[in-house]
Amino acid sequence: MTAPEADNQIDERYVVPGLLRGLQILQTFTRDRQEQTVADMARLIGVTRSTAFRIVYTLEMAGFLRRAHDSRRYQLGGRVLELGYSFLAGKDLIEVATPILRRLRDTTSTSTHLAVREGLEVVYVARFQGNTSLISAMTVGSRLPAHATAPGRVLLAGLPLSEVVGLYEDFAFETFTPETPDSMAALISLVEKDRKDSTVISWGFYDANVASIASPIYGATGKREAAVSISCPINTFDRATFETRIVRAVEGAAAEISSGLGYRAAA
Repeated sequence: MTAPEADNQIDERYVVPGLLRGLQILQTFTRDRQEQTVADMARLIGVTRSTAFRIVYTLEMAGFLRRAHDSRRYQLGGRVLELGYSFLAGKDLIEVATPILRRLRDTTSTSTHLAVREGLEVVYVARFQGNTSLISAMTVGSRLPAHATAPGRVLLAGLPLSEVVGLYEDFAFETFTPETPDSMAALISLVEKDRKDSTVISWGFYDANVASIASPIYGATGKREAAVSISCPINTFDRATFETRIVRAVEGAAAEISSGLGYRAAA
């Protein structure tokens, strides 16, 4: 073992070598190395095959490894995922999002928000005021109609179509600009478009003088949990810049928060 740091002394009397090697074996599995033989693992951690076999046998018995289809190769087992999900479930959405939203505000000078959906409304649960002439009215706790706002549209697009229809079956559509959907048919058409595009760009959609962008945040199970959004006066950026550089910044922030919650995009 390497020499411990002066302020983090390790008493090797209490170290369990077998447990340490078992953890080292689990760490040899990566995105690019998802299946391995006992010989592979023995080589990577520097032990004999017989030693590696005993460790692998124990890990398999405990559910941390499982045999792949050809029985000679192993994959990570369900118990590893359970540990990861248990840890990630304890990470609060706002806790993960806060430093990322603050950085997004600083890099774009726009007001940044974190929104979740409750029924027919989006609720703003975090907000950082931007450095533009627009004083954002979206304080923590503010509610807006989901069908008329960029983050609302992002979250509606993550629902099955039947659930969207059920939500708005008896809804009296309120319009705020000519772009706001005023019927079930108009809403469904918009949701289908948003489902393909993922990120929603609002160029005066809810307020004719305000531009905004919203992008989805995914949890560990792949479900859309929330949305990152930014807003600024519509004349802050030219439209081409807004729909390229600023969109990329918002999508990057959403992806970073999703990753912090345990989401892993399909390769």
